Amino acid sequence: MSEVRRGPIEDPPAAGRRLGRPRAIGGAIPGPETDAFLALDPAEGFDLVAVNAARLPSITRSSGETPEVVRAIADRTDSLMSRVRKEEDDPLSVGSFLRDRVLEWYTESASAPEWAAIVPRRWGGMFAESRAPGGHRIPWLNARLSTLRASTARGRRLGSRIRTRLSRDRALHTTLQRSASQQINAEVAQAILDDLAAHPRSPGAPAPLVRLSELAVRRQVATVNDSLAAILSGPESGPFVVLHPNRYPGCEELLIRTPGPGSSGAALAYSLAPGRPVRRGGLRPASSEGPTETAGARSRDGGSESDEREEIDASTVWDAGEVGREDWVRVVGQLRRERGRLDAPPKDYRARAAYGPLRDLALADPEFRKAFLAAKWRGRPAGLPLLVVLLQKGSFEPEVATDPEYLEAELGELAKGDPQWRPPDGIWALPGWTISREGSRPSEYRYRADAA
Repeated sequence: MSEVRRGPIEDPPAAGRRLGRPRAIGGAIPGPETDAFLALDPAEGFDLVAVNAARLPSITRSSGETPEVVRAIADRTDSLMSRVRKEEDDPLSVGSFLRDRVLEWYTESASAPEWAAIVPRRWGGMFAESRAPGGHRIPWLNARLSTLRASTARGRRLGSRIRTRLSRDRALHTTLQRSASQQINAEVAQAILDDLAAHPRSPGAPAPLVRLSELAVRRQVATVNDSLAAILSGPESGPFVVLHPNRYPGCEELLIRTPGPGSSGAALAYSLAPGRPVRRGGLRPASSEGPTETAGARSRDGGSESDEREEIDASTVWDAGEVGREDWVRVVGQLRRERGRLDAPPKDYRARAAYGPLRDLALADPEFRKAFLAAKWRGRPAGLPLLVVLLQKGSFEPEVATDPEYLEAELGELAKGDPQWRPPDGIWALPGWTISREGSRPSEYRYRADAA
């Protein structure tokens, strides 16, 4: 979505180029609003912010209502509506546009005292209708353009109005109608814009996404998360990366954090918050005492091995060469407080140093299981998260057809060191637990966990 960047609190120019067309003697002179509107380019240099900020109600009044100018307004309206829909129907284009707006908010809103007074009007109604408490609303951009298009037919003879309507109805219908997925994507994008416009950045503090949270109450969290995944090209679970230093040097990582499990009503909240630090290695390199000297050798000489390690966090835990239970308790506890989620482990996760301590904690510590369920990864591999649900609740009833397969692979690995092993009697003996399967076929399986 190509556009010309402007400062955050500057309105689009009131006028572009003057119309270079002859004017009838005694005819009205088109005003600057009309000139500015006709200067909006639906092709090269298309600027969605400038189109949205155009003062549409005053355009026909300032046109002088000469037939040539009115026809030009109608044609420009049609082309702009088509371009708006083309940009807003493409989730990747919407995501790119949102990232530009978030970058603008990140770099400029904190130092602009007029931000919350001017930007809501510039960004309101861009993708969908914007509503504010008290009943104030800004209709969707194409709905406003459609109203402008209809106003160009007023004052014509009845036959001319009918012919115009018959020729334009199909195009208007195409630019105003949306599928269900397009509509929710538009509502999510607009909610984010409205939140950014209403809340200037406070450095170091998460920004509340109030409108997005209200939308999730109406539309359900899963629906909003699916839309965020489509727009931001991420997994169907949070946190969703909006800005990353790899693409935007000099900018910290910013994530949309999703509501915690079980949140509802006023407690259901999304936020735009700083992300994790840049990925680092799990261990510090050897000091100048010798290039081949390891941390373990230094600890034997009186130094503490833990002093030589970098603190493990969520971004390094799977790659760290040594991970203890205390590392997992700290990582999961921090993610739970920040309403973040663990990254899914790599394909060879069972061979990683981090997996054994994580599974041991899941078996032994109910408080850790509670924290893990709040920060667990989404998607595959699903075996350990399903096992934690079973151990924490004491029973588990699969919701997805593949759940028994993933859960039993984890149970087989724990019981016999073989994910393919299944007990003939449907009973797994684990350290501290006995797991029983009930049901004669996978669609009827139920699992029960009893402390040994």
